Amino acid sequence: MNLVLEIILWSIIAFALLCIFVYLLLPWIFKIFVSPYFNASYVYDSRDFEQKEKILSEQINIPELSINPNNGIFRISFGNSRILSEGVIKLHSKGNYYSNLRRLSRKTKLLNLIKSSHKESDEVLGNFKETVLEYELTDQNVQIIASIKQYHNQNYIIFEIKFPDGLTDTATGKFEDLIVSFPSFFNKSPNTRIFTYREAIFCPPSRKLNATSAPVVLYDDELNCMVLCPLDGFLNATISEDKEGWINCGIQGEITSLPKNFSQKFILYFGKGINNPMEEVGNLLLRYHNSERKNLYVDIVCSHLGFWTDNGAYYYYKTEKGLNYEDTLVAIKDYFEEKDIPIRYFNFDSWWYLKHTNKAFTTVFRPIVRLMGGGLYGNTLRWETDPEKFSTDLKTFYEERFQIPITAHNRRWDSRSPYLDEYEFITYKNHACPLNLDFWEWLMQHAKESGILVYEQDWMNNQINSIPYLREDVNAIERWLNSMAIAAEKNGIDVFYCMETPGIILYSIKHPNITITRCSGDYNHRWPLSYRYVHSTQTNILIHSVGLISHPDVFRSRSMEGVSMRPFGEKRPILKCLYQNLNAGPVCPGDKKEYVNWSILSKTCRDDGLLLKPDKPLTANDLMFKPHKKYYICDTYIKREDLIWRFILITNIWPNRVKERYFTLEELGYNHENFILYDYFANRLEKVNSSQKIEIGKLEKYGYKYYILNPIFENGLSFIGCVDKFIPCSRKLIVDLNSKNTSLTFVVNGLKDANLKILLYSETKPEKIHLDDHPLDFTKSSREYYNYDEANKLLSIYLRFKEDTKKTVEILI
Repeated sequence: MNLVLEIILWSIIAFALLCIFVYLLLPWIFKIFVSPYFNASYVYDSRDFEQKEKILSEQINIPELSINPNNGIFRISFGNSRILSEGVIKLHSKGNYYSNLRRLSRKTKLLNLIKSSHKESDEVLGNFKETVLEYELTDQNVQIIASIKQYHNQNYIIFEIKFPDGLTDTATGKFEDLIVSFPSFFNKSPNTRIFTYREAIFCPPSRKLNATSAPVVLYDDELNCMVLCPLDGFLNATISEDKEGWINCGIQGEITSLPKNFSQKFILYFGKGINNPMEEVGNLLLRYHNSERKNLYVDIVCSHLGFWTDNGAYYYYKTEKGLNYEDTLVAIKDYFEEKDIPIRYFNFDSWWYLKHTNKAFTTVFRPIVRLMGGGLYGNTLRWETDPEKFSTDLKTFYEERFQIPITAHNRRWDSRSPYLDEYEFITYKNHACPLNLDFWEWLMQHAKESGILVYEQDWMNNQINSIPYLREDVNAIERWLNSMAIAAEKNGIDVFYCMETPGIILYSIKHPNITITRCSGDYNHRWPLSYRYVHSTQTNILIHSVGLISHPDVFRSRSMEGVSMRPFGEKRPILKCLYQNLNAGPVCPGDKKEYVNWSILSKTCRDDGLLLKPDKPLTANDLMFKPHKKYYICDTYIKREDLIWRFILITNIWPNRVKERYFTLEELGYNHENFILYDYFANRLEKVNSSQKIEIGKLEKYGYKYYILNPIFENGLSFIGCVDKFIPCSRKLIVDLNSKNTSLTFVVNGLKDANLKILLYSETKPEKIHLDDHPLDFTKSSREYYNYDEANKLLSIYLRFKEDTKKTVEILI
């Protein structure tokens, strides 16, 4: 008996030591084995700089299209030695493959061209010449119509394939083996580098063209590029490269049939760069679907500071000692009110509702479950309060005790849910999915009554992968998402996508109330920057392209400086907070309530919690995708008419790759001649030109620099703004700015009791400064005054607000 107990005891000790060992190794494992799969930027290779410089032919962005009148095979030329050749149609039906290219393979049947015609017309994307090619599957008596639209003096072509009779028995059995491909071609150009996204949760960036629903950028070493992207049918459209080298644009291979009059469109765009071509393609998609970019302040989650309880947060499946979740939430809310921390909404993650859970397992392995993001807690049974965590339903709790807006999480549905007794779901094994509007109308009405303003649909790709019907019926996923969005909009609720695929991001343009999506995996303070940060700054390129708002997940804001042992604390809270602010989406602290760091968070917002943002999320600069020896450089901006303020975050993620610790503005693609460079944390200004080397210096591993590049006005002034904030010239703070030859006027929006310092660069001391048409004193004896530092050419203006109001400042030179 003693021997048995001893064996059990040692087994427990060994298991505990193994868990500790694995836990300690996790950051290293993520750095070496995981992070490389979440990065599509250039990886330094010394051989790229030893070889003779390649001379690339000029890319012509207005392409030349030629079509063989006998079979419809096309060819596109866009410069010398830049050709897309053997452009064909491929499809699969009833066990056979068809193509209009006779020699494709022995098993491929010929697709006969019956008729071709030409016409000119116009639509929302402009005037075009269209070639229409009519084919027939002779053994099935099925008509197929392909068309190619070339737009006059435009850098894009649109391909469409239609099935007036539908198409049956299409599935190939593999997602990547497409049932339809048009266009399909060989890429005979220098544009062989790839930037795209994997068909996986959170859309990881990729340098490989595996089957994906994402846009695909093919580019050369000088960033001449072409972009392939679905124009519609986003949820089943797929782009892939097969082993023969064909680039195929079509429909994923598990779809079993296509209905009558089904069509699929793709756009082929030519340009230069990564960020701008992706944004331009997104603009074309938005125009085509009569949609608009989401306002960065569209709802409370996007506009104000919130408190989050999802994976990585302190209160994720964890309460205050001795309290249930209901009382914990009230205690947190009361604490923030007492400390004047302007939290304007709460996130309720998966802990709040009932799931099909093995409680014994989740209790014993709770740390592992928390680390894995709650995935082991199972599917949703009832999207209603768990009685072990709440004494009442969510509506009553919200109305009687909470009374603060909520964004609420949901995951994949369970086939054992009692909701299946009242509503129709599709099911497979233990998984279920509601496609019809009636269920979603009930759910969203329940959400509205419970104070939920934003509904978070998580586990999206998991939901699709767990039920074959969603991958086999061409309309199934759209029915699910469409019903969800329509019901939410009827109830004034916005939708937040999580664990989404690229096609789901593209689909978001169809509904104005799909507003937010996640740009990276779950937060953990121990993950290296090479994992989530790199992932998010590249996935943001896709998210921004279609006008969605990016969410980088929760973070811990507690300052750990001076704490010698900090294995469980965030080592870089300032960097994480700065990044969240530059991301132009939600800012999401998730600390234990006493450790929420308002001194850092206050740099992201006004004292009422209104966030101060740039115009777009932070993205990797184009330079990161061509051969270089730099630090990892990301940027965003604010545009005011023809002037641009740029915000540049530089991080030392891969120290061994860095051979050049400087950059020039030309390298980053900034065209103006002169700027004022503000080194934010050094509080230093410098006048720089576009070709000047800006020395960064040696950064420690994961060290960072934050620069703000400010335009110089025609009068010699440069406006930096309120440098107490990470985004000093945010539109919500500086609501108007107007420069003339001899003056500068700006309007500051301030709250009661706010004391703001506005910083400018000026070659000379101003002749006069007026505040609301009254002269401003050059003295500290007044509460509102200005100061001029002639040595550093710094002009500081100090404003005090006795009430919520706007103040107008005029500077005369």
